[in-house]
Amino acid sequence: MKKSIKFTKQNLEKIQHTDKLQKYYSTNYPSLCLFVQPEPSLNKSYYAHWSVIRYRKDGTQKRQGRYKLICRYGSKPIETVNKIVTSGIDKWKIEKSSASKPATVETLVKAFIKDGTSGFRVKGKTKIKYKNTTADGYESNLKMYVLLQTQKQKLISMLTDPFRYAGDTYSKVTLKDIPLKDVTKRDIEIWHTRMKDIPIAANRALAILSVAFEWDMNRLTNRLFQKDSNPCLRISKYQENKDKRFIDSIEKVLEMRNYCINEQWRDPHFLTYYCLDLECGERLEDLFGLAWNQPLRAADMEECTGWFSFRTQQLFLKDSKNRKPATIDLTEESVQVLQKLQSMKSEENTKASFAASSIWVFPRPTDPTKHINNNSYRCKLRDFHFKFGLATRELVKVNKLKNGKNGKRKVYKYTNILSLKHIRKTFVTWYGREHGEEAASHRMRHSTLQVTREHYFNADKEKLKVKHMYSTGDNVVQLKKVGKDEQ
Repeated sequence: MKKSIKFTKQNLEKIQHTDKLQKYYSTNYPSLCLFVQPEPSLNKSYYAHWSVIRYRKDGTQKRQGRYKLICRYGSKPIETVNKIVTSGIDKWKIEKSSASKPATVETLVKAFIKDGTSGFRVKGKTKIKYKNTTADGYESNLKMYVLLQTQKQKLISMLTDPFRYAGDTYSKVTLKDIPLKDVTKRDIEIWHTRMKDIPIAANRALAILSVAFEWDMNRLTNRLFQKDSNPCLRISKYQENKDKRFIDSIEKVLEMRNYCINEQWRDPHFLTYYCLDLECGERLEDLFGLAWNQPLRAADMEECTGWFSFRTQQLFLKDSKNRKPATIDLTEESVQVLQKLQSMKSEENTKASFAASSIWVFPRPTDPTKHINNNSYRCKLRDFHFKFGLATRELVKVNKLKNGKNGKRKVYKYTNILSLKHIRKTFVTWYGREHGEEAASHRMRHSTLQVTREHYFNADKEKLKVKHMYSTGDNVVQLKKVGKDEQ
């Protein structure tokens, strides 16, 4: 129990013992309080009190009380006790605060996960709110590679085992446990070097950790990292091999597209989605939230990534990368499968009829009021790619059927050779070979031609070969060789 009273002899004498500890704070003597102990001690003692700022595990602040015993009640006059408190409290604050646990890299990262990922990033001179996918990616990467919240023991050992760097041997000290007042660029380099066997993940984790430090350094209040330089800057990154795999046979592409068109009734929504991906080459998440028409409700508009116009045969898209509107001219095949899907969902007893009332082109079978996500077509894609030789499988085990049924069920492990992200690279490659690299870059709305070349486009190596480097042509007169006889 806590109470605030004026410390006078009369008021203090009135205080009685109870079955619980009581704390009385003085209103006339700052930083002085009286503890009244319950049975069996029945003691009264003067204490000095003050508060200190502590950091929770998520990085937020809270104030905690600190106390120091002065003397028993009645052993010294209250004026003397007050003088002792006044003269010594500054010293006690320093002693107690130095004993408290300092903020660490873990403290900063948890604070960024809680408050930073819901904020804004700066692109150019403009503040843009983090996308949900970006915020989720930041959080998962920091939890795995900094906070070590993972079941992968190999990764934990990689980041915690004794490690030799630049000729020195370091003990088993993890980055997250280093106090922020002591962390240096060298500590970040050691952490980054530990992940040399996973270079792409190491580079991404370093970039995200740099964002977390930068966020804290730009805060006006409650700043944790007090130094002026971001320790993640100017650290050399690993070279990354760009994954530019694609379906390198145009016959295979046409075979898959024709199957989607001719066998659309088998799985209307998935085959329409796959065909649209082949024909448009847009990002997967930009196709997830497509609506048949522009939504009227604000909540649906927030979830929507684009909508169609069959009159103009165009797709009106909200580009998830640059967040600008984009108008895509649909191919005849795209219009054909979309019109067929719209027709099938309004018919009874079709595999698309469950989506009759949904505004989404690709609704979830379990909840048509929501559109699909990354996991919706995972198993269907696996089986579809295996059918066309873009995935492999191996037998894991054979299970007996349940409920007393005769027969056995084979369990396979599938490995995708190509995934849906490679369909976009397939589109860019074949579009670029037909219309040129610059046209492909413009069509995909890339910021530079270099992005198209490094991440998406695969040149036709056969067309780069030439039989003659410098051809004279038919209209060029061949020079007559000069022999010795003609000199």
